[in-house]
Amino acid sequence: MDKKILRDKILGCFNGKNVGGTLGAPLEGKNGFFDIEYFIQPNIESNPQPNDDLDLQISSLNAVRRFGRCVNSEILAEYYNIFVNPSWAEYGVGKSNLRRGIPTPISGYHFNSYKDSCGSFIRSEIWACLCPGHPEIATRYAYFDSSIDHADEGTYGEVFWAAVQSSAFVESDIRKLIDIGLSYIPKTSALHKGITLVINCYESGKTYEQTRDVIFKEVAGAFSYQHTKLKDIKLKQYNPAPAGFDAPQNIAIAIMGLLYGEGDFGKSMLLAVNCGEDADCTAGSLAATMGIILGNSQLPEKWIKPINDVIITASLNTLDFGMTMNMPFFLPHSTQEMTDEIIRCIPKMLSADTYDITDDGLEVFPIDNFYCKDADELYYRGAFGNRESEYFSTTELMSLPHYSIFKEFSLFKMQAIYENDFFFENGKETTIKLKIYDNGESKIQHWLTIRAYTSDGVEIKEKVSTMPLSNCNGDMIEKTFHILPKQVEGDKFDVVFDIYMEGHASMNLFKVSFFAK
Repeated sequence: MDKKILRDKILGCFNGKNVGGTLGAPLEGKNGFFDIEYFIQPNIESNPQPNDDLDLQISSLNAVRRFGRCVNSEILAEYYNIFVNPSWAEYGVGKSNLRRGIPTPISGYHFNSYKDSCGSFIRSEIWACLCPGHPEIATRYAYFDSSIDHADEGTYGEVFWAAVQSSAFVESDIRKLIDIGLSYIPKTSALHKGITLVINCYESGKTYEQTRDVIFKEVAGAFSYQHTKLKDIKLKQYNPAPAGFDAPQNIAIAIMGLLYGEGDFGKSMLLAVNCGEDADCTAGSLAATMGIILGNSQLPEKWIKPINDVIITASLNTLDFGMTMNMPFFLPHSTQEMTDEIIRCIPKMLSADTYDITDDGLEVFPIDNFYCKDADELYYRGAFGNRESEYFSTTELMSLPHYSIFKEFSLFKMQAIYENDFFFENGKETTIKLKIYDNGESKIQHWLTIRAYTSDGVEIKEKVSTMPLSNCNGDMIEKTFHILPKQVEGDKFDVVFDIYMEGHASMNLFKVSFFAK
């Protein structure tokens, strides 16, 4: 995949995102079936609809510009808190939790009735374009991004689209791309079931209208119900869900557009947009995917010429840009600028064996098989030191308990699991379990000493623990710490674990926090 093709596809992605978001914006939150055939806003020339779907990805791009592949959910959360304006629904809950000191991925789950909403899957394109042809990498960063303010179905949505869109740089068969995306999310999820339902309808010969009716009858959703008076609700067959449970139904609508649009850019968008609901999100993700498959050079002039590559933002804190001199912010004013900056950042995200810089520019080497591979499918787990990666895989990250934190150190990776939740009461014991995995980097056995430190008024029974960590058979050690808050002053206390590896100089500190009920 040479630079010319790569650039054409990235530019197509974000022009598609801009077009789809603008087309769908007037029908966002509308309940009913519509029949628009083109943009319905006035003055559309070089004036696309500002949209958080695109804005939030500019924040992530800036984090990557500075930190490259070292970017993680913690870094993305800092940029999110500083540069992202919206405080409604999931965005507000995520930022509120982060400012309380609740870390990712718990910040996306705790007290968040919008954890299953659409505000996460709309941010997948940046990771696909930074990791073209490498869905196994793109989905990891999509998880980091999503965990700031989403969990469960919301997170599955971003991981799904990141896998589809990253693979679309090389694979153009829409049906195969959907299967690739499904391989990265749990089969038991509502999202997996909703997408599979659409596939079955399409392959059994149902018409678009029949499939549309099936989606609204069988895939729960509530997006338009939040914006429509009860007397104005038109879709009586609607399968209502609690407010915020939006991703499965809206992604099902987008998949319906992809399948029944049969490769036609405009037709695909309109089939999705005319279902209302979160129309700018469904059309934006769909059109971005089509933009990658087709490339910008193959997108119909009818749709992209009016937008004229212009990016207009509304959800970014531009007021503070000039005041953060130690954190310079790149704000693209066109999809051309954004595309060129993404290409410059790709070597920051991929390992040296996955790309080459030639006289003609950047050439990316995609993986051979885009489908998700669980670690147990790659190696015989009884063999010695046979790990594929030192990182938690996307599958492992999505299977973490909700009240848990993970961290990847230089020679091991670990989880801290609150065995109940993260609340405390004076006089009542609580526990936290550490699970530490050798990551296969050092190829030797280790002795670990874990020392626990905490605040005055808190007692930890296991202050010092020493144990071996093998590098055989995917070895893991587990230690539960019993913590008794006796007389905590204030509404929060911390426990810091210092994990010392005999014979190594690295410092490995890990903090967990507890909050008063």
